[in-house]
Amino acid sequence: LCVAFFLCLPLAAQPRNTSVFEKIDKEHGLEIRVEKQKNEVPGIQEFKVRVRNTKPTERTLHAKITLQDGNTQKECTIYLPMPPSAPAVDTVRCQAGDRAVYWQLEVIKVYDMILVE
Repeated sequence: LCVAFFLCLPLAAQPRNTSVFEKIDKEHGLEIRVEKQKNEVPGIQEFKVRVRNTKPTERTLHAKITLQDGNTQKECTIYLPMPPSAPAVDTVRCQAGDRAVYWQLEVIKVYDMILVE
């Protein structure tokens, strides 16, 4: 049942303890690379998110990074505006426990417009 759950999501990486995640999401026209950065501030984990929009229109990526340490789970939301047929880069800072070991990225939705906060 758990395997079926992950297959139903548009793009959800299995929890990982590596520093890099790369995925080509042909369904959404995205090339994604997420790099876990070194912890420079205690309790804060930074990720460099690079997404190439392969579609010829402006879009916005809505995703989340989930940090897990076995006992607790923290999530941080990503809204990344993407220009047409071009890359977009952002640094995402997530509040993390001292022992956050595993992380995963999940694409929630790709909007066919630029969302303004």
